[in-house]
Amino acid sequence: MLPESTQVLIVGAGPAGLASAISLYKNGVRDITIVDALAAGQNISRAVVIHAHTLEELHSIGCEEKLVKRGIHARYMSIFSRKKPIFQADFGTLKDRTKFPYALLISQSETEEVLMEIVANMGIRIHRPYKVSNIEDRSTGIRVLFEGGEVVTARYVIGTDGSRSTIRKLVDIPFRDPITNKESHVQPKAKDEKSSKAKFGLPLIIADVHLSTEEAKTIRCDSLSIYLGPLGFLLVVPLPSAHDDPEGKTIFRLSCHPEKGNDTVTQTYLQKVVDAAFSHTKKKTPTVTNVLWSSRFRVRSAVADTFFKRLEGGTVLLAGDAAHVHSPAGGQGMNLGIRDAIQLGRVLSSVIAHEKNSYVSKAAIHAFSDKVFAEFSDERRELATKVIKMTKVMTWATGLKSSPARLTRNCVWQVLGKTSLVPNKLALKLSGLAALD
Repeated sequence: MLPESTQVLIVGAGPAGLASAISLYKNGVRDITIVDALAAGQNISRAVVIHAHTLEELHSIGCEEKLVKRGIHARYMSIFSRKKPIFQADFGTLKDRTKFPYALLISQSETEEVLMEIVANMGIRIHRPYKVSNIEDRSTGIRVLFEGGEVVTARYVIGTDGSRSTIRKLVDIPFRDPITNKESHVQPKAKDEKSSKAKFGLPLIIADVHLSTEEAKTIRCDSLSIYLGPLGFLLVVPLPSAHDDPEGKTIFRLSCHPEKGNDTVTQTYLQKVVDAAFSHTKKKTPTVTNVLWSSRFRVRSAVADTFFKRLEGGTVLLAGDAAHVHSPAGGQGMNLGIRDAIQLGRVLSSVIAHEKNSYVSKAAIHAFSDKVFAEFSDERRELATKVIKMTKVMTWATGLKSSPARLTRNCVWQVLGKTSLVPNKLALKLSGLAALD
C-alpha cells in the first residue's frame, strides 16, 4: 500500500531512479517512496556497459563492488574493417585518472538487480505496479494521482520514468532534439523520413545471443568491437553468462541495422550480418546458435528544456531517460542517467537540509533551492547535449550506405588510429571523465 504522503516520491525504478534513492539515503534523506508502473523489474539486457566515471560515482555511494566483480573488464573499444583492426581506443590509458581504467560489460538487468538489493537493504520499498495518471498542485504539496485511485502527496517528485515520461508531460516540460529542435516521439512526415534515416542511421536492432563455442574464441572478450562490413556495422559486446546457465556460456550483445522490409529480428538475418562482418572462412565464422532476446527500435535524440520545475506545492525534477535520450552509440545513455541521479541526490539533500534551518525565511529557502536546481539543470543539460552531438556523429558514421563513403570512412579511422592521440581522447570521452576537465 502506498503512503498518503512522502518527502520524496521517485517515479520509475530503473537505474536512475534506484541510484537517486541510494544517493539521497547516503546523504541523509530517509523519507523516500519509489513507485514503478511495471509489475516486476526488467529481465532483459538493454544497456550493457558502465564506464569509468559512472563507476567512480557508484563507488561514492557504495554501489560498485558487486558490479565490478560480476562484469567483464574491457580494456578496448576496437573497430575492424572485415577482420582487420583499424582503430583501437585503450581505456587502460586512464589508469592515472581513475581506479576503473576499463569499460565494465554487464547487462542492465544485473545492474538493476544490484541496485535493488541495496535499496531493499536500506529499508526502501519499491511499490508496484502503480501508474501515474495526473498531478495536482496544491499549497500543501504535489498530489500525485494513480490509475488505481491512489494519491500520494509529496514535497519533491523525481521523474525517472523513461523517455516517454508521464511526469515530464504532466508538468509540460518540452522534450526536443537540440539539433533539429523537433519534439521527440513525434513521427516525422514521409518526406522527412528518408533524409532523417540517411543522416542518423535509423532504425537499429539489438539481440543477445549465444555463439558457437570454438568460433566465439576468435572474438576478443577484452573489447567492445565494431565490425564494418558490406552489410553495415555490427557491434559485438561480450557479457557475463546467465546466473542459471550450468555451462557458463558467454552472452554476446549484437547490434546492427535491421533487415530491409522485415520488422522482426531473425536468427537467419543475424547470421548473415555476422558472416558479412567477419568475412572469415566459413569454418571460422561464429555461428549464432541461440537468440536469447532481441528488439528493434528507432534511434531518437532529445533533451528536456529544463530538468526541474517549481510548483506551488513543491518541485518536480528529472533524471535519466526522462531528461535525455540519444543513440546507444558509445554506451552513454544509462551512464549519463546514473550520474544525473547521483548528483541529484546530493543536490536535493542539500536543499532539504537547508529547509530544516528555522532561521531562514520561506522566500530565502525558495531562492536557494531554485539556484541550486538551476545549476544542476544547466550542468546536466549541457552534458546531455554534448553526448547527443557525439552519438549522432558516431551513429551517422556507422550508417553510411555507399561503398565509396564507407571506404573513405574506414581509411579515416585507420589514419586516426595510427597515433595514440585520437584513440586516447575517444577513450577519455567515452569514460565520462572528460567532463571533469
